[in-house]
Amino acid sequence: MISPALPPNEQKRMEALRKLNILDTSPEERFDRISRLAAQLFSCEFATVSLIDSTRQWFKSKVNLDVDETSRDIAFCAHAILEADALIVQDTHKDKRFSSNPLVVEDPYIRFYAGIKLMVDGQAVGTICVFDTTPRTFSAQQLTSLKDLGSLVELELERTDLSVMSQEVDTKHQELVESQKLLRVRSAILEKVVNTEPLSFVLDDIVAAVEKEYKNQLCSILLLDGTQLRLGAAPSLPGFYNDLIDGVEIGLGQGACGTAAFLNERVITDDLTTHSYWASWRYAAKQANLGACWSQPICGADGKVLGTFAIYHKEAGVPSDEDITRIEYFAHVASIAIERERADEIIWRQANYDSLTGLANRHLMEDNLSHALSSADRLSTKVAVMFLDLDHFKDINDTMGHGVGDELLVQCARRIERCVRQNDNVARLGGDEFVIIINNLHDVKNVERVTHDLLSSLSKPLTIENEVIHTSASIGITLYPDDAQDVSSLLKNADQAMFRVKASGRNSYEFYTESMREAAVKRLGLLNDLRYATQNDEFFIEYQPIVALDSGDIHKGEALIRWNHPKRGLIRPDDFIPLAEESGLIIEISNWVFSQVCDDINRWREAYCKDLQLSINTSASHYFSSEPNIMEWMTALLETNTPSSALLIEITESLLMDADEKVSQKLFQFRQAGVSIALDDFGTGFSSISYLKKFPTDYIKIDRSFVNSMTEVSNDKILCEAIIVMAKKLGIQVVAEGIETSEQLNILKNMGCEYGQGYYFSKPVSKSQFESILMNQSEEKSLSA
Repeated sequence: MISPALPPNEQKRMEALRKLNILDTSPEERFDRISRLAAQLFSCEFATVSLIDSTRQWFKSKVNLDVDETSRDIAFCAHAILEADALIVQDTHKDKRFSSNPLVVEDPYIRFYAGIKLMVDGQAVGTICVFDTTPRTFSAQQLTSLKDLGSLVELELERTDLSVMSQEVDTKHQELVESQKLLRVRSAILEKVVNTEPLSFVLDDIVAAVEKEYKNQLCSILLLDGTQLRLGAAPSLPGFYNDLIDGVEIGLGQGACGTAAFLNERVITDDLTTHSYWASWRYAAKQANLGACWSQPICGADGKVLGTFAIYHKEAGVPSDEDITRIEYFAHVASIAIERERADEIIWRQANYDSLTGLANRHLMEDNLSHALSSADRLSTKVAVMFLDLDHFKDINDTMGHGVGDELLVQCARRIERCVRQNDNVARLGGDEFVIIINNLHDVKNVERVTHDLLSSLSKPLTIENEVIHTSASIGITLYPDDAQDVSSLLKNADQAMFRVKASGRNSYEFYTESMREAAVKRLGLLNDLRYATQNDEFFIEYQPIVALDSGDIHKGEALIRWNHPKRGLIRPDDFIPLAEESGLIIEISNWVFSQVCDDINRWREAYCKDLQLSINTSASHYFSSEPNIMEWMTALLETNTPSSALLIEITESLLMDADEKVSQKLFQFRQAGVSIALDDFGTGFSSISYLKKFPTDYIKIDRSFVNSMTEVSNDKILCEAIIVMAKKLGIQVVAEGIETSEQLNILKNMGCEYGQGYYFSKPVSKSQFESILMNQSEEKSLSA
């Protein structure tokens, strides 16, 4: 027997294993399910998910194995983690590494072993393996399946530990409780302020509300009068102590509150018996049984000190971060009560300005626009209204977090403000939508200058949290009085023009035209009709044959939805599919297509082509939806007795770019069930080989834009050839779309492309025509046989 060597990166490997915090944990169904599947799939008696510790092999999951661990020096899996690919031992008796191994000559008497290493953070932490008591072979297809199972185990290993998740839930709960407490205090106090109750009553209520929510905390509010602090509210402190404090001169060393008011900064005195600031007040603090005091200046809107908010504790101690936040919060609430007139201003600002960017909100923007229109009437000038939307903001927000998204909005707001004049107005409507009002225009060219400045400024990269972020903007512009006479119509016009920019590729601008209004009305009508198209049986399916280029046989086809509108006639998919995506109707439509295809394929397989496979285009939103869930298709396949191999689902690169763990699992579940997966329109988006490595892919569909212009001397030929060679290396088959000439066909055949579709073979045809094609092919094969 040959003992396994240690990997050169053993220390890092062990760090990755320890980080999982999974050794010696209880069995979990998520791993046991995979082990059982492995044993069944490869018809082996034993299967394990093994982790290689420093001196042992420990089984997180096992099938038909009685032991929980073995020593590392006899572990087959300790050899497997050293392999570049996989460890396959067809007969242990013929392998000198294992012929005398205790696991071979004794129970469980291993004669065959196949294992693939499990990678976490770039380190091999263990294996998933199957083994048996009889020798056997292991095919390349079986190895691929074992690797797929390994990928599933790796996904489970990388999931957040449940204990960590529980801690996060507890933390969030505590934050929610704290937030609710703060909200209750704030609500109670602001109600008093709004009702203009006397300040003394409001201050008493602040202290009472705080002490009610936070036990064992004694609160004090002192008001600054010249250079003295006067008692505002401190009902829980002894009367003699309040009398002593009332009228104290502020200054360095005058207790926590006198010093905080003097320095205009928070003062933490953790132990009143020893802190130097309490030298003159130590006896009084002892008599009042006070151990610590944390004091926060109460400041007005101008930053000047209005008084202090203090929290006393009977025991010595320092505040936590939450305590600091609380002190600051209560001091702010107190400042609202103290500065009633300024509070009115604050309330007004909250009602009229965006809290994140400081820009005007919709309410103030509409008021500003009304004034601008009135001014333009008096001065015989024009007003330009710009509707600006940041491009791809949702992607940035979803992938990098709301914190980064918020900071992006703030920085973009500042850039927008720098591009306009001081007397112009900038507002944020919400999300990533901004409105810019250009007042008193004499020349429309000035609008174009501002627009170019905006596009240039917003397209420059931003650095947020050490990440370089690129964005751009789409801008719609309308003019008063040329395009409309009222605020509502102007905003609709600008929005329609912006939408046109989005549809045309973004990072540009357009002026509103009357045709845009007509297009918007048409689009809205089409969307309303689309909602009832399924129940009114207005959809139908055409099939386009997919041809095997080496034989000319047709045993594949693509299902293409069509809409026969009762009044408008046949509507192009390019016109209604985007509407379906935006409105969420695409999921209902996709389910209808799936149902139709299942009915057709079962009939055609039985009658004409037993290995027929039909492909369905799927929407990214369907994979992200939890209800309804695209995995319901798996159940429908079983209920309709539709073989999973009969179905191929087409996905887009955009789905893979946005895919999270749940989406990845859905794709792997389809693949494991036998449903093929094709990556559609390959080469037109952000094509990445990493997608092909990370996600299950059986077919690549080369986009028609490469094939249509392909000749013997074109760059498109080189690109297509590169795609085909790459796919073959990865074990992926290729379908070329848009074949229209014999030259294109011959080029693709010579490259080794397996399948093709396009008008050269057949345009999309009705169900009956596609059935005739299959029937004729079946009859020809019968005659030739």
